[in-house]
Amino acid sequence: MDRYPRDTPPAFRSKVDGVWKPITHREAADRVQAIALGLRSLGVKPGDRVSILSENRPEWALTDFACLALEAADVPIYPTLPAKQAEYMWKDSGCAVICCSTAEQAAKVFEVRGALPALRQVVVFDSAAKRDGAMTLAEVEALGRKAGDDAARFRADALTARPETLATLIYTSGTTGEPKGVMLTHHNIISNIRQMTQVFYFDEHDKLLGILPFFHSFGFTVCLWL
Repeated sequence: MDRYPRDTPPAFRSKVDGVWKPITHREAADRVQAIALGLRSLGVKPGDRVSILSENRPEWALTDFACLALEAADVPIYPTLPAKQAEYMWKDSGCAVICCSTAEQAAKVFEVRGALPALRQVVVFDSAAKRDGAMTLAEVEALGRKAGDDAARFRADALTARPETLATLIYTSGTTGEPKGVMLTHHNIISNIRQMTQVFYFDEHDKLLGILPFFHSFGFTVCLWL
């Protein structure tokens, strides 16, 4: 991200209220740092689990990058799942934080929150989804920007992740029993990306439409690569 100017090219474009809104690489990098430091202020530490319950959108990717920088493992959840099915995955993984997109998704979390002893914080992407017991992603970012001296250590700390550090727990569909969390390390992800670069080439002039869900292992890998 450091190699691109502040205003170009966009790292993400998403349609909001019918208008395509860009996020530059520099803006994305700044927000990832703010989210990571904000989560750290909330007590998230290496080895913790942070779940993401959301459709594809820039906040999904930014939150995921922040988790990787903190050495916290993300737990992506299919946004079409009902609360009781998601509950099993949240409980099994011991999620400390659940980040969700909309009021509809947040309602699922609060429906089963009493059964999640490890859960400390709920974060919502949409400001309109804010409710008692939850904070917005914008508020998390604001905490991160107030972190002061922590920001100076952010890059060095983010680079301490080892290849064997757990990056994500992606749960199976559970068609033959309870869902199982597939453990993928930073090395697993990087290995996949290195193989993909031998087949595909993209540069800053290309525009890509992401149709694979980020909560799927391949969609997750492509998101990290690009």
